[in-house]
Amino acid sequence: MNAVARIAVLLIALSYSTISFASPDRESLIAAWEQRFAEMPDTAEFEALGDGRYRIKDTGLPYEGELSIIGVLLQPIDSPGYTTGFSTMGMVEFELAELPAERKSSQSYYYWLNARQMLYYSDDEQRWIDSQAYTQALTTQYQPPMALGVMSFMLNYGIWILLIALVVFIFIGFKRQTGKAHALMDDSADINRKARENLDRSEAMQKEVLEIARESQQLHRETNRLLGEILARLQR
Repeated sequence: MNAVARIAVLLIALSYSTISFASPDRESLIAAWEQRFAEMPDTAEFEALGDGRYRIKDTGLPYEGELSIIGVLLQPIDSPGYTTGFSTMGMVEFELAELPAERKSSQSYYYWLNARQMLYYSDDEQRWIDSQAYTQALTTQYQPPMALGVMSFMLNYGIWILLIALVVFIFIGFKRQTGKAHALMDDSADINRKARENLDRSEAMQKEVLEIARESQQLHRETNRLLGEILARLQR
């Protein structure tokens, strides 16, 4: 891009940078379109030749040659029931005379074309803005406040959140009660085991006592027998 072309693009951009358009008409639309086109990042050269013709150089498409305006459309924006702050849609239809026909049917060309054709008139700012700024303005304008967004979320999903929280609470409570029941069952089993051990020891002790009693009784009988024999001998 030579110095003359660079200066031309800069002068065109500066000449429109502070312009506000009182009404959305053909002249204001073309002037805003020229400003928009000259300020595009891929525009390396933009020179008005007169009669709706321009000399351009675009590094993104890429294209270098003549551009001709073939139609201008002004269309009211109908917004029944709500206010957008935008009254008119404008389209500048143009063609690239030196672009091969096969390239005009490509997806990249349609994308490039759509980004440079459509403008929207803002009644509040009294100027034309591009599609990206228009979409952003509508998004900002109709984005609900935070409190309203939270309320809407709770109305739509609050009952489900409460149900999920209730299920989680019941599950946690059931798990805790189950854990306590298991602990009590373990304690009961330990007590029963100790009781069985005590019963076994008591039974063993009873058997020992009975055995001692039997041995004592046997010893007493043997003693009585010996005493009887001694007494019989003494009587002879």
